[in-house]
This record gives sequence, C-alpha cells and structure tokens, in this order.
Amino acid sequence: MAAPWSTARSAPMSARITAPSSPRSVARRRDIGRGFARDAHGPVLQPCRMRAVLGHTLRASLRTLLLLAVAVVALATVAGFYGAANVWLDYAAHFRPHLAGAAAAGMLATAVLLAGWRRLTLTALLAGCAIVNASVMVAEADYRAGVAEEYVPLALRIAAVNVYFFNREPQRIEAWLRQEQPDVVVLTEVDRSWRPRIARLADLYPYQAVGQTAFTVMIARRPWESLEVAAGPRRGQGILVARFDMAGTKLTVIGAHPASPIHPRYARRRNAELEIVARLASDAPGPVVAMGDFNATPWSAPMRRLVRGSPLRYADLMATTWPTFLPGWLGIKIDHIMVGKGCAVAGYKVGPDVGSDHRPVAATIRCAHALSRAREREGPIARSAMGG
Repeated sequence: MAAPWSTARSAPMSARITAPSSPRSVARRRDIGRGFARDAHGPVLQPCRMRAVLGHTLRASLRTLLLLAVAVVALATVAGFYGAANVWLDYAAHFRPHLAGAAAAGMLATAVLLAGWRRLTLTALLAGCAIVNASVMVAEADYRAGVAEEYVPLALRIAAVNVYFFNREPQRIEAWLRQEQPDVVVLTEVDRSWRPRIARLADLYPYQAVGQTAFTVMIARRPWESLEVAAGPRRGQGILVARFDMAGTKLTVIGAHPASPIHPRYARRRNAELEIVARLASDAPGPVVAMGDFNATPWSAPMRRLVRGSPLRYADLMATTWPTFLPGWLGIKIDHIMVGKGCAVAGYKVGPDVGSDHRPVAATIRCAHALSRAREREGPIARSAMGG
C-alpha cells in the first residue's frame, strides 16, 4: 500500500509563482521593502532603517528651520530701515549686530544642509543681509568721538548708572561708585527708596540734584555753576542740565532717561526727549556731554537722527549694557555716554553687574577747548579740572 502522500500531487512551480498573493503577504513584502518587519501587532521599523528615517526627518526639519530663520533675518534687515515711519519696525534696527551674525551663521548652515540652486540662492541672500547690516554699523562708526591726546590736562571722569527700580542689592552700586569715584554721575530709575542711600554718598558726592525730576539724579564731587531742568513730554520727568567751570571753559553735562518704547505712545515720547537732548547739546556754549539710559541703540532711527542733528558723538559704539542676565554678545547698547564740541574720550568701560538689569558705563573725557587757557595759567603741570 502506497504511502498516503505518494498519491498527493504537489502544485506545479509555475502555479505557485503565479498564484495570487494574499493581502497579508503583499503587506509583508511591502513593509520589508520599506525597512519594516512584521510582528503580531503590525509593522515594526528595523533598526538600520530607523536610523536612516530619523536622519532624513531631522535634516528635513533643520532645512525648514533654516528657511524660517532666513526669512526672519531678511525681513528684519529690511524692516529696520523703516523705523522712522513705524516704531514697531524700529525694534528690528536695535539688533543689527545680531542680524549680521545670524546671517553669517546661516551661510554655514546652508552649506551643510542644502545643495544646488537652493544653496546658491540662500547663500547669496544671507550674504546680502550680512553686508547690509554691517554697512549700517560701519556708517555709524563715523559718529564715534575722537580719542583724546594724553597731554591734554583737563580731564573729567563721568558715569551713568540705571539703578533699577527693583534692585535687591543696591549696596553694590554704592560700592562701585566708591571704587570708581567718577567726578559726575547720572543715576536713573531713582525712586524715593533710593534717596537715603544717595544721601549716604554725601561724603564723596556733596553736590546732589535729587528730586529735581521724578527718577533722574545727578551727583558731583565739585559744584556746578548752574543746574536746570529742561521740560520734556512727560510730566515731572525732565532732563537735567548742569554747567561746570573747567578752567574757564563752561562744560555742559546733560542727564536724561527717555521713555522706554514699550508702546508706540511711549516710543514717540522717547523720540521727543532725544530731540530735546539734541537741541540742548546744539545750544550749549562750549563742550558738552550727554549721558544716561536712552532706551535706544545707535542703529535705531531716533539715535541716527540725534547724531546727525547735534554735535554729540558716541564714547563707545559696540559695548552692550542691557540686559545683565544675558551674555554681553546677546545684549544691546542702550546706555550711552556722548560728547561733543571739543570733548574727546580718553577712556571708556562698561562696569560689572551691580544688581540692576543695566550695566553702568563710565568714561574719562578731556576737554580740548580749555587746553590753551589751561596751558597759559598752569604751564606743563597737568591737573584734573574736577579733581582739584
């Protein structure tokens, strides 16, 4: 008797090849071709294929982010030129250095992530943005104050400090002032709680203009000949104007804290106050200094108008002052010391963190207007006009 299987006839090979596949087998082959394996719960991505898919997804995401970043840089670069027409657009102008740096970094990212015409197009666009932003900064460098010759004898050390309404460590500002001992200091955001502390500085700064304006104070080691408050658009928050005698030459020191541009209305007030500063500097009879928290960077529309419409020039153009909780290269410069009409800068520095959201700024200036008179009276002996 033959074995039972001997009578069973297996299907021809052609039949097995041409027989229609079940939906399950078709899905299995499709998954394997895509890098999937199947288990009881469905397709599972194989490890090698998983890495490839994740890498592709990551690169696609990075390309998308790069395109968005390029769009932001390009739009912000253009928007900064229209700050005079719209205060919101002027915000973009504050970040010219950051935009130039971002454009340079974007060109490197483009070289890594893109190829072909996309790489060429974006690289050209980013290069243009970098050049435009850098050219704006280079143009403003023409409005930087000259460097004083060391032989000029009449020196004045000045400083501007935004003390910050919510400063929890005010003793750090007092310690910094006692360490640096500038001759004239402008303090901003000074409310009533600061007055006792300023009074304790009377041994070093016996001349104090406290309460003349709402939140701006001027203190000095030597007396001023006159002190007045120039009215501004904000009630009770005028601009301090003091005049000192520097060996026969009248030096005008302007202390200002224009409004913070957190709203278009405040931005317009800030712009109006900066225009007053420009007028006061232009009307000064001799050398002039203006300092304080101006709430505007050198690249913004109101500051560009100020330096083009007055004799004031920047003691420094690039050193950032705000905010203190970010690294300096991420900050912006809104605290300024500016000089004009014969004043030159012999030294400038940004101070340390003193508990405020702003870093203090200090400078040593020399007054060329008084040079010839001082030499006639004093000969070769150099002395500080304010230090005695």
